[in-house]
Amino acid sequence: MDMAAAFKDLLMGVLIVLSFALTVIGYLSWSRTRSPRIAMVTLAFLVFLVKGIILAVSLYLTGWTNVPRDFAASFDLMLLSDVLVLLLLYMALFRRKSSGA
Repeated sequence: MDMAAAFKDLLMGVLIVLSFALTVIGYLSWSRTRSPRIAMVTLAFLVFLVKGIILAVSLYLTGWTNVPRDFAASFDLMLLSDVLVLLLLYMALFRRKSSGA
């Protein structure tokens, strides 16, 4: 396995694990507060989870494990951007407000 394939696998795993963890955290938070805002972001986390699972299944079960060279860098950037969007959504919704003015 070359470095590009290992990086793609790492990003795919991070996307799935992170979106699963954030979906669970969001659901637990929503179950306590019943906030529609938290419900919507939790649904977004769930969509990322389903997207990651479908993408992983389609890549690895169809035998298409070697993304074409012209598309490989873009594919990695898309996975990385999904991970960054998940983290930004989490920080925007669940970070604690500062007590200072």
